[in-house]
This record gives sequence, C-alpha cells and structure tokens, in this order.
Amino acid sequence: MIQRKVLRRTLLKMGALATAISVGVASAPAQAETVTLRMSTWLPPQHHLVSDTLPAWFAAVEEASGGTLKIALDPAPIAKPPAQYDVVRDGAADMAYHVAGYTPGPFEVLRGIELPFLSPNGETGSQAVYDWYDRNIGFDKEFKDVKVVTIMVAGPGAVHSKKEIKSLEDITGVKLRVGGGGVRIAEALGAVPVALPSTQSYESIQKGVADGTMFPMEAVKGHRLFEVAKYHLQVPGGLYTTPFAIVMNRKKYESLSDEHKKVLNEVGGIAGARILGAGWDRADVAGTKAANDNGDTINVLSDGEVERWKEKLAVLNDDWIAHADSVGLDGKALLDDLKATIAKYSK
Repeated sequence: MIQRKVLRRTLLKMGALATAISVGVASAPAQAETVTLRMSTWLPPQHHLVSDTLPAWFAAVEEASGGTLKIALDPAPIAKPPAQYDVVRDGAADMAYHVAGYTPGPFEVLRGIELPFLSPNGETGSQAVYDWYDRNIGFDKEFKDVKVVTIMVAGPGAVHSKKEIKSLEDITGVKLRVGGGGVRIAEALGAVPVALPSTQSYESIQKGVADGTMFPMEAVKGHRLFEVAKYHLQVPGGLYTTPFAIVMNRKKYESLSDEHKKVLNEVGGIAGARILGAGWDRADVAGTKAANDNGDTINVLSDGEVERWKEKLAVLNDDWIAHADSVGLDGKALLDDLKATIAKYSK
C-alpha cells in the first residue's frame, strides 16, 4: 500500500515537471534558422577578394543577421569566370561575383563605369555606379534573371610592363595582356592587345607572350607582377575600372525569410558597395607597397599625356553613348550623370 502511494506521488511529480517543461518550450522565442549561402569563386586563395575583401562583407552580413545568415566561398571553382552569371541563374551556386566585361553584350549599360579616366578609387566608384545604375536603369533589365545584391568596382586601371612607359610613343607596339574592354583601349593607344584571362597575366609576361598587362595596382601583389614587370604606370581616374556584380539566384533569394532578405538589402546596395570598394583600395595600397619594396619604378601619367590619351580614347565614350541611345536611353545625359555621381561620392 505504501509502495503504491510513493509511486503515485512520483508519477504526479513527473507529470508536473513535464507540463512545466512543455510550457517553457512553448513560451520561448523561436530560434531563427541559420542559413549559409554558397558563393561561387574563381580567383586563387591569395587574392585579396578571397582573403580579405569579400570576407569583410560576409562578416558585415553575418553581424547584421545576428549570426543567422552566412556566406561562404566554394572551396574550389565550379566554372570559369565568364560563366559565373550562368552558374547563379541556373542554381548551381547561390551567389557569385560576376565581371560584366567577361560576357560582352548583355551588360553594356553597366559597363559605362569602365570608360577611361572616370573612377578615382574603388570605394568611390563602387558606391557611385550602384547609385547611378539603380536610379537610371534598375536591376530588372540587364540583370533580369538574377538578384543583384550589390556592385563593386576595382581600383583605377594601370599599366604594368617590362619596359618603362610614360607616353603614347612608349606604349606603341607593346603587347599588353588585357581582358574585357581592355582590348579596345590597347588598340586605341597603339598597343597590341593579347586577350587572356587575368589569371594568366603572370605566365603570359614570364613566357614573353605579353610585354605587360593592364591591372589596378593591387595585382602587383595579388598576381605577383613585381616578379615579371618592373615598371608601373598609374593613370589618374584609371585607364578603366572593372565592375563586378554580386549576383544571387532569384529562387534562393525568395526562399529566404523576410529578416534575411532585409539584411541582404541593407548590407548590400550602396553600403555593400562601400565595404567592397574599400577592400579594393586596401589591396591597391598593398600592391603599391610591394612595388616599392621590390625597387620597382612607379610613374604617374603626366597632365599633358592624359590629354593626349583622352583624345585617343574618346571613341570609347562615343560608342558607349551610341549604344545607350540605341536601346532607348539618353547616352550623353547618362554619362554626364555618372560623372556627377562619381563627383558626389568623391567628396
């Protein structure tokens, strides 16, 4: 009899405890699901985009989400650089950094930022081009198949070569490794374009296929150009810059919670452009230091030569304006607005 009473009291206590636990669980706030987005990559691990610039932006996304939204680079490339847009569109990766100039044709309006002498640095150019493109074009035309999270541009394009270049005469006949719009720039200046991916720059110079290459200063360190090219010509505003769109698969974006969409929208856009552009500028500083430490020669294109080079390259502006006009836009007004927007973010 006593044993039955003890058993009954024990069961009652256990029932009460179970009830208390269930009530506590029901009243606790729901823990947000942690989501990790896969970003396709194609650059080597030592490149600043992989080691510093993109991780800085990933950290900002994670912090804004309270640790519940993360972005991780794939451990190895799953496609070549020109295929990054397709990789995301088709769902093979959640995100990618896509170079507009690697797929000529679809993104010609965005590529206005590539025009010579426009972008003074990565942080300014990145914010300006996102602002300008968002206001004037929007992301549902040229990028209709994906979600554009933000845009970044590299630092000002420079010339790195085996021989010293300070004038139009010096660059005439020089074989330059170029990509994207660099072909037309090289031709207009009288150089000989050697169209190869950026990842083949070092080898092309080392083996004599090219005499030099066009790159921001970051490549002196990032692509070890100081080992094969001792002369570096900086150009005010850059001979060009390279726009990268951070693109995301639309279905993946739509599958995110409202909170996570808000994080991407707020830490993307101009805020993301600022973070990523600043990373390019840090890399340019590191590249310049590598050149100086190696005893290389760094020249800056003189004011007089800038005017001569502008005259040779004016055809690129004319052609871009004509293309914008052909798709129903006011090309000259757009270019004027881009210049004004860059000036705004330069202050």
